[in-house]
Amino acid sequence: MLSYGELAPADAVALEAREPDRTIDLELTGSMGDYDWAINGRPHDLDNPYAIEVGERVRLRFVNDGHMWHPMHLHGHTFALAETGLRKDTAIVLPDQTLEVDFDAVNPGRWMVHCHNLYHGESDMMAVIGYRD
Repeated sequence: MLSYGELAPADAVALEAREPDRTIDLELTGSMGDYDWAINGRPHDLDNPYAIEVGERVRLRFVNDGHMWHPMHLHGHTFALAETGLRKDTAIVLPDQTLEVDFDAVNPGRWMVHCHNLYHGESDMMAVIGYRD
């Protein structure tokens, strides 16, 4: 199996290394037994986005303490693996692993971040990233 550590971005498309201005921890919670998928134990809530500001470098820290793979996707942006700058729009967070991804906040609006296992997303493994005015 190929791991992210074995991939390197082309220089022309790598996200430039920079310390994040903000880190948002997103714990991927739930189980098949209870079918209670969520992010940070919260049901999907459009009215309470994780706030960011235009121009920030934002780090999303996906923490998966469970036993399932979660392909995490962010709308409205590409992100890069924090360690390498390798750009992705969806990245797999393996069981018992933490994956950090960075993006530049350059597309104002409200954007969903969710598990691309659709039955996880549909049962609330979604959150909203929202730009402050």
